[in-house]
Amino acid sequence: MAFILVLVMGFGLVLQTSGYSSEIRAFRQAREADVLGPTGWAALVGLHWLSEGAATIGADPSNAIVLASPSAPARLGVLTVAATHASLDLAEDVPALMEGRPIRTADLRPGTPPDRGVQVGDLTMVVITRGGRLALRVWDRTAPARRGLRGLKWHPIDPDWRIEARYVPLEDRPRVKIMTVQNDLVEMTHPGYVEFTIGDRTHRLLALLESDNATELFLMFRDDTSGKTTYAAGRYLYAPLPVDGRVVLDFNKAKNPPCVFTAFATCPLPPPRNRLTIKVEAGELDHPKK
Repeated sequence: MAFILVLVMGFGLVLQTSGYSSEIRAFRQAREADVLGPTGWAALVGLHWLSEGAATIGADPSNAIVLASPSAPARLGVLTVAATHASLDLAEDVPALMEGRPIRTADLRPGTPPDRGVQVGDLTMVVITRGGRLALRVWDRTAPARRGLRGLKWHPIDPDWRIEARYVPLEDRPRVKIMTVQNDLVEMTHPGYVEFTIGDRTHRLLALLESDNATELFLMFRDDTSGKTTYAAGRYLYAPLPVDGRVVLDFNKAKNPPCVFTAFATCPLPPPRNRLTIKVEAGELDHPKK
């Protein structure tokens, strides 16, 4: 009977581990689609900071906004920028779509997802806002970085890196300034800390919210693999909001910031306090530029 009990328990453990591995593999497949899709980070070919007024746009160097993109037409049109949005008037010989419908003009407002942006052949364009400034973000499905990337690299899945942490809330939930890879400062809400123990050492990470209605904690960190097997600037980890003072940190889901794949991302960087003095040998590996 004891042998049967051990056998049943062992079989249950195998099923549990197998289910967890399937979850992580599904996460990684979704991550690859996010990076390698036609409007993924590897397809991002332009970030153009905008000033109010009208500006010609296209691949020809004589334009005020020059699109360094394999698919950009020489003269795409005229982009007119206001304080909070922009409008695009397309050149007569440039066909374009927006939400599947042919257009001649387009109202570009920050926050519009790529699938509702302006599509000109293999190009997709939207307007974003960062630090109170407007920028034109451009993707190209024929981007060399996208075509040259054959997949992402990961540490082996290790259930021991799924850690339950203690959540330490802050009553005032301050706004903190975070440096970006573009040398800008962005403000994020800092609702608290997460604390966890590995071996005999307790570690603490500053937790952030990416927006006022965020449904996840945002944790940026560096560790003793940074600049060796993982990206030098650090990695990102998202965790569910705390329940009963506890937060699950799954470092198997730690991932690179977008600036690993493109020079046109506006990645926030880990705050100095989020430097872990351990090797987090879990999650996404670096993808060195070739």
